[in-house]
Amino acid sequence: MKRRQRTVSKRPRILLILFLLVFGQAAMFLTYCALYLLNGMAIADVVIPEIYFGTFRFSQEMIAYLLLTSTWLVLGLASALIGVGLRRGKSWAWTAAIILQGAILILGLEAYFTRNADSSFYVALGLASAIVLTLNQREVLVVYRANRATLAE
Repeated sequence: MKRRQRTVSKRPRILLILFLLVFGQAAMFLTYCALYLLNGMAIADVVIPEIYFGTFRFSQEMIAYLLLTSTWLVLGLASALIGVGLRRGKSWAWTAAIILQGAILILGLEAYFTRNADSSFYVALGLASAIVLTLNQREVLVVYRANRATLAE
């Protein structure tokens, strides 16, 4: 009797590093969002009575707070979604990851040049740079281009 041999395609180790980087980035952004929300609880003590008495007006710091926390939330959720797509080997996830990292780099550079950056922006810039370098490794490109070629057939 002849046994059938199973072919097991082994993923390159660099993909594990990529998954860890992307999911770590998602965890970092969601942690930033949670920390900003917890830090903003003091704002709620002022805002709730103003809303109740009808004297609430959006201040510049309130708008900046809302934009920053929502940006961290969107970036965290997008990173998690793209990480799942990369883990499943979807070719769209590679493209989306490059676009997301480009957006993160643009946001970080804008904060750097306007002198509004704190250490969280520098960590985000460093992690985005590492992810872009990992996404452009030959082994990673081969995996996601092969999946793109199977979609065309």
